[in-house]
Amino acid sequence: MRQILRPTVLTLTLAFVTLAFAQLKPANSLLTLEKVYKSTKATFQKQPKSAKIRTQYVAATVKFGTATMNADSLAPRVKYAGALRLYREALKLDPKNSEALKNKKLIEDIYKSMGREIPK
Repeated sequence: MRQILRPTVLTLTLAFVTLAFAQLKPANSLLTLEKVYKSTKATFQKQPKSAKIRTQYVAATVKFGTATMNADSLAPRVKYAGALRLYREALKLDPKNSEALKNKKLIEDIYKSMGREIPK
C-alpha cells in the first residue's frame, strides 16, 4: 500500500507545485516587462536621437501596456488606467502604432460603455 501511495503523493505534490508556479508566471512576466520598459525608457532618455533606441522604447512600452491591460492580477481600474497611460506614452513617439491605437481605443470605449470619465 505504501509503495502505491508514494508515487501518487509525489505526483500530486508535483502537480500542485507546477500549478502554483504557472499561476505566478503572469505576475513575474509583468514584472519582467516593467523592468524592460524602465530600462529602455532610461536608455532613450540618454539617447533620444537614436532611432533604434526609440523603436525599442516604443515596442517595450506597448508590450508592457498590453500585458498590463490583460493582467488578471490587477484590478480593472488599475490595469486599464495604467495601460492607457503607457499607450499614450508610446503614441507620442509613434502616433501610427497600430497596437497602441487599437488598445487605447478599446480602453476608452470600455470607460465610455460604463459611463465613466476616461482617465487623463
